[in-house]
Amino acid sequence: MPTLTVTHEAPLELIRQHPDLAVDLVRTMIGLPVPDDASADLGPTSLNAVVPAEFTADSVVIVSDRATGKPALVIVVEPQGRDDRTKAYSWPAYLANVREAVRCPRAVLIVICPDAREAEKCRQVIPMGHPGWDLRPIVIDPLHAPDAANAGPYLILFLACLPALDMESEGGARQVLAAIRDTGASHADRKRLTAIILKRASDAARQTLEAMMSTTEWKDDFIESYVQIGVEQGLEQGLEQGLEQGAANAKAQDVLKVIDARGLRPTEEQRAKITATAGITQLDLWFDRALTADTAADVFKDSIGE
Repeated sequence: MPTLTVTHEAPLELIRQHPDLAVDLVRTMIGLPVPDDASADLGPTSLNAVVPAEFTADSVVIVSDRATGKPALVIVVEPQGRDDRTKAYSWPAYLANVREAVRCPRAVLIVICPDAREAEKCRQVIPMGHPGWDLRPIVIDPLHAPDAANAGPYLILFLACLPALDMESEGGARQVLAAIRDTGASHADRKRLTAIILKRASDAARQTLEAMMSTTEWKDDFIESYVQIGVEQGLEQGLEQGLEQGAANAKAQDVLKVIDARGLRPTEEQRAKITATAGITQLDLWFDRALTADTAADVFKDSIGE
């Protein structure tokens, strides 16, 4: 499996663990009203149009009315490391295709760019040619980010990864460690969050975080996970491998949850195939298929032996 770029993967992992983070970003960046009792769930990332082209968004979150279950808003999240002019065509396609696929009247695009200069390029209006139809991407960068005041734990971690929060100071480092602890995530997910934060931190911030994690106050929450991530193989390599394997394991569990929730009744062999797969691309494909498949066999229709 290719090495994951933590700058790109960090916000996606946060949203995978906590889809409501995408709602928080929409609320804070553009003030779009979203009911407090709305439910947010991951949606399919493969946005296939009728035309012979495939557009794969990085993350799609469907916000539904909890009472009716009907989609009220779709949020497409795109981490962007640099200005890519092909996005002038793919970004509008994401929104148009996902509105049709989910049958939702509202769709918004959130672009996450850690480089403020490149963010200005991404922020440029995309003219569609049709009167009154121009796409103005909502771009979050270190200089244009939500306020950390009263932010929940996942939003704090998002700001730290952007980076828009000072992890080199003791106060900032304490805020981040508390956020990881307060997510209420599983032990495995907290390990992934720890790996992400340490990879995104500067050398100085990392030293501050490591020093605090070894103190009595934080040792029970972090040291065991920190060691398990891979110090025996070298900290840098271990963190990278821990993040990659963790992402694959989490995606495999997501596939199984969708299949079970939809009553597709996979065989033990099919379950084993999912949990044994380390390829994120393959797991993403199965996840998207599981959302609409009529049978478990439909999920694996192109796999060898199916």
